[in-house]
Amino acid sequence: MLSENDYKKLTDPESVALVGVTSRSGKGSNNPLEVMLEWGYRGKIYPVNPKGGTILGHQAYTSLLDVPEIPDVAVICAPRDAVPELFDQCCTKKVKLVIIVAQGFFDGDERGKSMQKEILKAADKHGVRILGPNTLGVVNNFNRFCTSFMRFMNPTAATGILCQSGVSVVGAPQIFSGIGLLIDTGNTTDIEFSELLGHIVRDPRLKVINLHMESLRDGPQFMRAARDAVALKPVIVYKTGASPDGAITASSHTGALAGEDRVFDTAFKQCGLLRVEDVEEMIDLNKVFTTFNGIKGNRVGVVSISGGAAIIAVDACSRYGLEIAKMSGSTEDQLSELFPAWAHCNNPVDMWPAGMFHGYHNSYRRILEAFMEDPQMDAVICITGSFLDKEGDFLDTTELIREIAGKYPEKPVVAWTYGQRFQDYAREFEKENNVLYFYSIDRAARALSALYRYHHIIKKKDYRPVSTPLNPGQAQAGKILAGKSAGNLSQTDVFRLLESYGIPVARWGKAENIEEAVSLAEKVGYPVAMKVLSPDIIHKSDAGGVRLNIGNARQLEEAFTEMRREIENKQNGARLDGVIIQEHLDKGTELILGCKRDPQFGPVLAFGAGGVFTEVMDDISLRVPPLSEEELTEMIEETKISKILAGARGATAVNLDVLTGCLTKFAQLVLANPAISEMDINPLLAYADRVVALDARITLDR
Repeated sequence: MLSENDYKKLTDPESVALVGVTSRSGKGSNNPLEVMLEWGYRGKIYPVNPKGGTILGHQAYTSLLDVPEIPDVAVICAPRDAVPELFDQCCTKKVKLVIIVAQGFFDGDERGKSMQKEILKAADKHGVRILGPNTLGVVNNFNRFCTSFMRFMNPTAATGILCQSGVSVVGAPQIFSGIGLLIDTGNTTDIEFSELLGHIVRDPRLKVINLHMESLRDGPQFMRAARDAVALKPVIVYKTGASPDGAITASSHTGALAGEDRVFDTAFKQCGLLRVEDVEEMIDLNKVFTTFNGIKGNRVGVVSISGGAAIIAVDACSRYGLEIAKMSGSTEDQLSELFPAWAHCNNPVDMWPAGMFHGYHNSYRRILEAFMEDPQMDAVICITGSFLDKEGDFLDTTELIREIAGKYPEKPVVAWTYGQRFQDYAREFEKENNVLYFYSIDRAARALSALYRYHHIIKKKDYRPVSTPLNPGQAQAGKILAGKSAGNLSQTDVFRLLESYGIPVARWGKAENIEEAVSLAEKVGYPVAMKVLSPDIIHKSDAGGVRLNIGNARQLEEAFTEMRREIENKQNGARLDGVIIQEHLDKGTELILGCKRDPQFGPVLAFGAGGVFTEVMDDISLRVPPLSEEELTEMIEETKISKILAGARGATAVNLDVLTGCLTKFAQLVLANPAISEMDINPLLAYADRVVALDARITLDR
């Protein structure tokens, strides 16, 4: 992990070597020394250029080895093919922090990948940490330190930013409303988010932390860092690559349902991260967290000059989990005299009738002040017009709203205007940094909702993961899995594995021929189900390999013959190892309990509606274990079928403790046995006081 001392040197160095820096300057030179000087960096700078001489008034050294001290940070700003030699100089000089700007390594051709492997090998040998390659490096506005070779507008804001793309650096004014401290990890081949997050979140100059994430190497390590971070500050994450093209596909139900982005989304929620869907939402959340220190609740007052706009606000608040506040009696008494008898004085307020009788500014002031004083309102949305130039607009209330908001810093005030001059009004509203302007009411409601969720839900929740004890059945499970090769585990071994962990399986046995099947059915007891055993058949129902509710020996013999004939027609050539004879159960609620081992996060659990229509219904919730009992309960309650399990529409309620107990054992099984790459119990039948597995499959990856 990156030490506190190394983090400080990376972000606030006393000395920097620019290794391979160009001697050119001016427009189009892409000279990081020029940018660094323009920004006013006050530390020591050592340009390194093979021609030596002087660059922008600074002595240039022909080799890093000639620099008179070991710099805190070396920025290799040369083309790709020159990087290995220059990195060797860094290792020899014993520089411990190196930023590699060039691209074309793991993100390039085979030569680039080979070069990067050699660089990483040398870094490991010499104890060097690398930021990048393919990075603009670090921007620290608090000490005027910037390693970018590109110039860009750079307003200072109380925002911390960890990103993997230069677009977040040069686009920061638009995406984050400015920069406090930014670290671009580029290809993230060494220093990564999980190492930086714990440091940047503790910076007292920052109010909000942003993650612009493209990829992730170690999901569990990142989740640990994220859980700790959200207890201190809001952490916003914008994860790109979320389209279906980036999803993981697999043969099992769980694999098809737990695509890549769903797993990331689940992990983010488990950590308390605020995930945004687009750049606009990221802008809005940065504004709301850097402007307001908190919000007392989710009850909102709306002051509008239009009844129609007020209804828009009510709908937007409802969409994002905000409540329209009930006006207190004292507020209602204060404002009722403003309105004619035919007009309703309630929240939201359409103040136009009051304005016609008592003057627009006077009415708006009295209503807004009453709302700000009302203890039943936690925030206020102000809606007004922006139709004319401000000098000629009698509806202009920007100054009035700013003035009143300034008197109540603990109560957020946000504004929206409709009309063609909205951009002029937006600038006016935010002059004092106590009112936020949004370009739609939905964006305003969404931002207020995030402010509420962080301060009243996320920050108050304990996100520490629980420890999962070893199941007593692990010794037996280890014996079952010992020596098994990659691929699908046999059905008999699957059932034995579940039973070893205490997960109930409907009474069953294996039969290799019709005589054994009839004999076994007598022991199990009719009615029975019969399922084909074949390493080549994944979904038995699709291949015709399932027969249910067989009532006697004659029906069993007929079903056995029919099933073999159908399998030969549908999947000719499939190897047949016999059948499973199992007690036939019905009337329970069909569930699925699954797991897929994700390349970033490890085992991911899936729970939801089961049966043959699992993918069609898509009623699934996901979690990354280990999980507390509370998290398991939340996982169940997220699904639509949880209402059936709770006894909706006359259904028999299922004992939640029994169900969560089964999920706990399932999680123990997959965590203790990393060879399991995919696993489904489908269906898992749930009854009032028990759950029973009817069918299951396990895929091993050795």
